[in-house]
Amino acid sequence: MSLAFKRFNVYLRLSVVILLVGAIGLILFKNRNHAVNLWLFGLIEETRQVNVVWVILWTALITRVAWFIFAFSLRLWRDYRAIQKQDAVDQVTKEQQRREADLAERERRLNQQLAGDAAAKSDLKPWDV
Repeated sequence: MSLAFKRFNVYLRLSVVILLVGAIGLILFKNRNHAVNLWLFGLIEETRQVNVVWVILWTALITRVAWFIFAFSLRLWRDYRAIQKQDAVDQVTKEQQRREADLAERERRLNQQLAGDAAAKSDLKPWDV
């Protein structure tokens, strides 16, 4: 990526951030004198007037906290699934190692048995046959 394109990209993002901050500031400034009746699960009296700026700020804060909780839950769920998959892989690996050990034991016994049979046959004399 060329330096001119990087510079353009940085200035474009900076402009977007400045515009968004300006728009948010303008919204807050224009609504500074407005008030609303607010129902909030019985925490605030319905007859009490609440400044709209506070409603906007609290809504933004609560939205941010909710997004954080959602992202945390999503990461937790992904980690849980990864652990389950790893446990399944570990269980299959353990079973495979057990089967390999059983197969090695069988092979060792067969080799001993074959070696014993070969030794018994070598002890035979030609007149014993």
